Amino acid sequence: MDAAPEQKSFAQKLQERIAESRFFTFSLLLHVVIIVLGGSVVLFTKTIDAPDFTSEGDGLMSAEASVQAPVEQPPDVSQEQSFTPEAPSVAAPTVSAIVTNTTNNSSFQMASIPMPVKAIAGDAKMVTDTKSLSKTVGKGLPGTMGGRMGGSMRSALQMKNNQKDKSEKAVMAGLRWLKDHQSPDGSWSNEHRPAMTGLALLCFLGHGELPESPEFGVTVKKALDWVLQRGTEFQGRMSLTKDGWGGNAGVYEHGILTYAIGEYYSMTKDERFTELLKMAIGHIVNGQNPAGGWDYGFAKGPRNDLSVAGWQIQALKAAHLTGLGLPGVDEALDKAMPYLKSMQGDEGGFGYTKAENKLSLTGVGVLCTYFWKESKDRSVKAGIDFILGKAEVKYKGGKSPADLYAWYYHTQACLMFGGSAWSKWNRMFQDEIADNQSPDGSWPPTAGAHGPQPKPDGAGPYYRTTLCILMLEVFYRYMPSNK
Repeated sequence: MDAAPEQKSFAQKLQERIAESRFFTFSLLLHVVIIVLGGSVVLFTKTIDAPDFTSEGDGLMSAEASVQAPVEQPPDVSQEQSFTPEAPSVAAPTVSAIVTNTTNNSSFQMASIPMPVKAIAGDAKMVTDTKSLSKTVGKGLPGTMGGRMGGSMRSALQMKNNQKDKSEKAVMAGLRWLKDHQSPDGSWSNEHRPAMTGLALLCFLGHGELPESPEFGVTVKKALDWVLQRGTEFQGRMSLTKDGWGGNAGVYEHGILTYAIGEYYSMTKDERFTELLKMAIGHIVNGQNPAGGWDYGFAKGPRNDLSVAGWQIQALKAAHLTGLGLPGVDEALDKAMPYLKSMQGDEGGFGYTKAENKLSLTGVGVLCTYFWKESKDRSVKAGIDFILGKAEVKYKGGKSPADLYAWYYHTQACLMFGGSAWSKWNRMFQDEIADNQSPDGSWPPTAGAHGPQPKPDGAGPYYRTTLCILMLEVFYRYMPSNK
């Protein structure tokens, strides 16, 4: 009888515990549900965060997204910015006579280099859109310039024209020296800067190097930015002078830098340079003398200077090759041909300001005559014969000072003429130029002759190095053509 109340009490306690556990289980389940739902919200929120819209190749950040997220703001294009991109990490290529660091124009690849925008005077824009630029590289490129873009065409020309392996290695070493000695603003040299920058650009362009190029793209882009900004600022006066032409050197500077931007446009069809090229070429067309030549300061008078004319004619030919149909270009070249013939002496040489037989100017007369519809004119052969009969190519220790200026023209003239004339000149010049390169990739001083040689810290190193590179690129830079 006494045990019943104790058992009842135990049963009651058990029921009470069970009742309490139901509340505990419900609470536990409720908390689990809350935790699961909370986790789902977190996971769902993560999936709709704004994505990174950095596009491969152009490095541009999209300003639009359905969900706002903190992103790095693009630079204010209204402010002047210095250009300090990080060079891409690309292993230096193995160089041989037929293996270079460029590709052919059918598979030209663009390096992933961020190109910040930089504001400049006027409506010109910096060379920033390499993604769209790469679509035009090689399209409409004149056939005479095809070899510079690498590939099988360059290889064939190197073999056909007997370029040696050491010459292409010298070109690469020279380009690397120029890359390492470029000013922070993209130009070269503190003396005759427009001319030295133009010559350096011609060297890179002659090797097919453009803003997309793996090893030299940043170098080329910086130079083009500087040219576009400064040239636009001075309204196409490429000597970069507001009044006059900066003395006798100004017309050389203008012609050389205009020549470079003409080549660049032909290779890329970069519309940002159309107006600048039009203005620069306009100065050359308007500066031509009635006799068909040009003079210092583009003076309109009886004096005509063949040395000045040579760079203006090269710039005009480059403008012709762009296909833009710039006003006055073909007419100026037509007008220059009788002038060139009037400067030839009785032995086949060409004179400076009158008909003479000066070896230093004969290459100018022959080359400029050759590549404008006059390749079969007897004056061309007479000039070639004069060059080969008189020239001595000795970088050091020759009978007369090494004349890189004359050799630059002679090399192109003999290649264009071809045959035994080219074979003889090639034997004379190629080893002499390649073997006299300094270990750092530049070329050392010569005994003088033409050009800015005197100042060791002036334009001399850039002048010598660029002319030697251009000579050693002759094997593929331009194929013979007079159209």
